[in-house]
This record gives sequence, C-alpha cells and structure tokens, in this order.
Amino acid sequence: MADYTRLASMIARHGEAAIFRRFDALNIKNLLYMQAELVHLEAELHQIEKDERSSADPSKSLHSISVYDLRDSASRGLVTQWTKYQDIQRKVQTYNGALLQYHSLRKIAKPTANTVEFLREWLDRPEGGDFFLKGREATIWDAEDDFVSLDPRQSDRDSLTALINEKVVPWYHRRWGHRTKYDKEKLSRLANAISTLLASLLPSISILVLYFLSKPVTRLMAILWFNGSKFSLQQQ
Repeated sequence: MADYTRLASMIARHGEAAIFRRFDALNIKNLLYMQAELVHLEAELHQIEKDERSSADPSKSLHSISVYDLRDSASRGLVTQWTKYQDIQRKVQTYNGALLQYHSLRKIAKPTANTVEFLREWLDRPEGGDFFLKGREATIWDAEDDFVSLDPRQSDRDSLTALINEKVVPWYHRRWGHRTKYDKEKLSRLANAISTLLASLLPSISILVLYFLSKPVTRLMAILWFNGSKFSLQQQ
C-alpha cells in the first residue's frame, strides 16, 4: 500500500530523494512580522524610559541607573521598564533564533532538477507512490525553486559529477533507461571515480601537453585551462 511509510522507506534508500520545501516566503514573512513587533516594543520601551526619567516618583528615577531597583519594581506589581524588557527579551531571543535558522537554511544545497523529477515520477508510479498524496499535500513537490536537499552529495559534487547526473543520466533515461533497470547511485559513484581519476592524472597530462607547445601565448592559455580544470575536478 502506498503511503508515507513507503515514501519514507524510498527516501531512506535513495538519499538524493531527501527533498523538502524550504518555505522561503513563509520564513521571510515570519521574520518580517517579528521584526515589526520588535520595532513597536522598542518604541514602547523608550517611552516608558522617558516617562520614568521625568516622573515625580523618586523611586522611578533609580530605574535607569540600578537594575536591582528596576527588577524590584516588577515584584511590586508596577508596570515598568523591567516588565517591558522581559517581554522584549523573549521575543528578541525568538527573533535571533529564527534569523540564524533561516541563514543556515539558505546555505543548504538545492536539489537538481533531475532529482526533483525523479521524486515526482516515483510519486506517480503505481509501484511507487501511486498518487497516494491527496488534497494540498499532493502539491508539496509542485513548487518551483523552493526546495532543499538533505543529501550531502548535492553540495559536494564536482563539475563532472554534476554534468553526468544532470545531463548524461537524464539523456540515457530518455533514450534507453526507461526500458531497462539501472542504479542511479552506482552511476553517481562511477562519476565520482572518473572525476577523481582525472584529477590525479591531470598534472601529468598537463606536463605532457605543455612539452609539445612552443608558443608562449598558447602555453599560457593551456596553463590557465589546466589550472581551472584541476580546481573544478577537485571541488569535492
């Protein structure tokens, strides 16, 4: 039976399918609302401070120079700076936590279009999700460019691996793969192995090529190309 348990089991087997909504608009709106609330609380605190400094009550004049007296005023049931500060303190901590969380969220790699399409196709296949998602839940993975991938390989891939996974594998699937069974994870490991091999051979190849180049400009261009290729292949 197709259900969330089957979906979770598939994602556990295929790490690249660990794709979740980032909810950018909701996260940003949440930060905007908290920010606006804090602006008003800040203004209210400043007004209380101003009123207490000009108050005829001598005990209130101590609130701006003594935290002890300020805190003690709250214990006597007075609405003072301390009462407002405690309210602000809780909301500032929540706001700062939300800022840091969203900052971290923005750093998480996005899934490739190929992996998103793989998940969508699985959800539609009879032997996969078989359209078990209903209502609004069925639209979760219909969003555009609002996903994060929890697969660490998404952020660790080099250029060659990305080329194979995003161009070669989909092309193979369209031409022949849909008629045969193949393991995408094995293809990804093969791409990583080829990339590692090329990265290790590149210095030797570059020396050999530069040996046969005589023109200074051509040699310089070749050096720049090899350095760029080496950097790209070693970004793992």
